[in-house]
Amino acid sequence: EKGPAHLESKNGKTAVDPEFIRLLLACEDKRFWSHYGVDPLAMSRAFFQFISQGRVVSGASTITMQTVRLLRPHPRTLWGKLFEMIQALRLEQRLSKEEILTTYLTLTPYGGNIEGIEAACRFYFQKNAARITPSQTALLISLPQSPERRRPDRRHAQAVAARDQFLHRLHKEGLLTAEQVKLGVEQPVPRKRSPTPILAPHLSQHLASRYADREEIRTSLVRPLQEQLEAIAQQAQDRLSADGKKTLAILVVNNQGRRVLAHVGSGNFWSNRIDLTRARRSPGSALKPFIYGMAFEQGFLHPETRILDRPTRFGNYGPSNFDGRYQGWVSVREALQRSLNLPAVQVMERTGPQRLLSRFAGLGLAVDPDRPPGLSLALGGTAASLVELTALYAALAEQGQYRPLSFSPDAPSPSGQKMLSRTAAWYVDDILRTRPPRSGVVSKDVKGSRIRYKTGTSYGYRDAWALGYTPGHTVGIWIGRPDWGYGKETTGANSAVPVLFRVFAALGTIQELQGNQREDKRINNRIPAEVLAVRHNQLPMHLQWFSRAAEAGQRANKPRIYFPVDGSSMQLDQEPLLALKSHGGTPPFHWLVNGRPLGREHQEAITSYTPHGPGLTQITLVDSRGKRDTVSVWLADRGESRL
Repeated sequence: EKGPAHLESKNGKTAVDPEFIRLLLACEDKRFWSHYGVDPLAMSRAFFQFISQGRVVSGASTITMQTVRLLRPHPRTLWGKLFEMIQALRLEQRLSKEEILTTYLTLTPYGGNIEGIEAACRFYFQKNAARITPSQTALLISLPQSPERRRPDRRHAQAVAARDQFLHRLHKEGLLTAEQVKLGVEQPVPRKRSPTPILAPHLSQHLASRYADREEIRTSLVRPLQEQLEAIAQQAQDRLSADGKKTLAILVVNNQGRRVLAHVGSGNFWSNRIDLTRARRSPGSALKPFIYGMAFEQGFLHPETRILDRPTRFGNYGPSNFDGRYQGWVSVREALQRSLNLPAVQVMERTGPQRLLSRFAGLGLAVDPDRPPGLSLALGGTAASLVELTALYAALAEQGQYRPLSFSPDAPSPSGQKMLSRTAAWYVDDILRTRPPRSGVVSKDVKGSRIRYKTGTSYGYRDAWALGYTPGHTVGIWIGRPDWGYGKETTGANSAVPVLFRVFAALGTIQELQGNQREDKRINNRIPAEVLAVRHNQLPMHLQWFSRAAEAGQRANKPRIYFPVDGSSMQLDQEPLLALKSHGGTPPFHWLVNGRPLGREHQEAITSYTPHGPGLTQITLVDSRGKRDTVSVWLADRGESRL
């Protein structure tokens, strides 16, 4: 006999219970698989019943004719019936039987705004249509005949009566056993619809608009995590509602592949439908790690460098620290950990704001074209979205490799781009990893992984940020007013950080994410060769104390190689990578090893290379003015000593 065993969805899994299909066709269209859209036998039977009894006893509309009526609604008149018959014959020529049946099951009304068998099963039975009981089947067959009069949530008695009538009819026709009918009658009919399932509504709205031509859109979101985060967001929203019109947004990213695992566009979709993860706001101090990272990369700063925190004017610009107090000489490590403003602006002045913005632009991140780059960039004088900042912090978890975020589970992982050098990213990560806890903070560890995080608060308390990451995941939190209104002392530390920690705690409860919770040894153990892991008093003189400008005459003086030390002996690791560090001179620089140029010219005073083997090696550095410095070092294999 012609006919499929079951209807299948696109992923190959059963979409509709085949037993439901069998019983439906037995009631509605026995010869569906053999007729050509119109069933002459059914029409003849219905005609003679009408003549003999003077009323309509049974209908003659086939599934194909009903599908035509669903596709093109029209009055139920004699001419309307003729129209259905003609269109049904045409539809059979264009679509297969399976396609017609699928269309019918997708459009059939089941009361209220419920259309389609899948929606009916979810709203009435909290399940999909893959497995349907006989009792449920009888109700679902009866509902389309009179969707409003038999709605279980409004006319429960009529729905029960119609269900029982179809159960007995199916038994009379030999399609159900007496035992099945007895059990079916005893099963309750739902008295209300389940709440409309709505998860990640902002993202769903965005993707539906962007991919309007797609029938199905798959995302990388993890349902259990999304459900937990929406509950966390709702609780936070309840607290924020007491403080005016504030709301929040949350992003969670899997660092491997940069897949977005959870997305909360606002605390309440019904009161604010703007996706605030994409809103461009002032980042406050959230960019400071990258400012220091650029300075580490240029080689004039180290985490143990001392920098002066005191009131300072930069032309017409006179910033101050957030709390109005100043600490004097502090290490760069402490300056970033405490988010001191004056040190960050000094480093920004030395680095140059255009350099940082150019780096971001090279990564494809939006910059403010209408606002000339200035030192206020260090304190939030630009605009960035939560999506952009979360992607930047995820790069710190991968040794400075930036990749854009993806919402698709199937898209190939984008190739990485350098945001910071491995050495600079390691320094920043080490500073954030060793950050002392704030008062009132109980824990910052997730399954053995230390949470590295940074806060940000924009002018007027308009925006509060908390960006954090572990080796496995990165989390971004934004809190503020969508209308850009002033806040009431809502800072990243007192409002966004508690939400950040709750999100990380939720991550640890999701079973399918447990594989990503392992500590990534790349961050803690694989220290780049260029890292200078020493105390302040062991630093080269030019790195011990920070000055706002290069030391007088430093650019005119000859370059000096300070690592490796002239005349030293070094052992090669299994993956030999020798760091070359210098200061002074005028870029660009040219490095030579045993008289052979080391690649192209270098703008920075720090680089590295892989030696060809053990032995005496002469390293020379030449700057753009032709001034040079040379050191000799003995390279030995592991375990070998110089005689």
